Amino acid sequence: MVTTVAAVLAGEQPIAIDVVGVGSSDARVVARWGRIAMTFTSAEQVQRMLGLFGLARQAMFGVAKRVWLPVVEPPASEVSALTSITWTHTPTGSASVEQVYHEGMRRKISYVALTISPITFHILDRDGLDSAIKALVRAHQLAVTVYPGGHRYAADPNATEWKRANRRHLKPRGGSWSHQ
Repeated sequence: MVTTVAAVLAGEQPIAIDVVGVGSSDARVVARWGRIAMTFTSAEQVQRMLGLFGLARQAMFGVAKRVWLPVVEPPASEVSALTSITWTHTPTGSASVEQVYHEGMRRKISYVALTISPITFHILDRDGLDSAIKALVRAHQLAVTVYPGGHRYAADPNATEWKRANRRHLKPRGGSWSHQ
């Protein structure tokens, strides 16, 4: 049983958004990037996920626009795994700024740890975050039209008006903020 998954976002992210069962009670929006596939079962879930990545954007002060990491190709014999998550509830999460010493770069780098249990996204640069948000905006726009009643979740969760109306969900936690 897998209880935690870590994903690293650095540079432009190739993210595919698929839709299944438009307008039905079985409608699904699926976001696939890298070895993670997230299936959303409601427009509210997609709206909240977009809001959580917006929370990570607020934590990006001091994080590089682009981190050039050395490319390490896994051996052909290495087994790779795909993590597939179906959200059955509205996700909650928190964002915090972390630091790690990178051996290859021989220096400390700052990154944002966005924890949306069971996934922790280690967002190393703004390019990675911006491409993830761009894909989630697309997913949110689709979710509003795909799910019955999706129009109730059409508001941009990163807009000031939405935050003001929903501030009861934002909680300070140690050196980070969480959205519940």
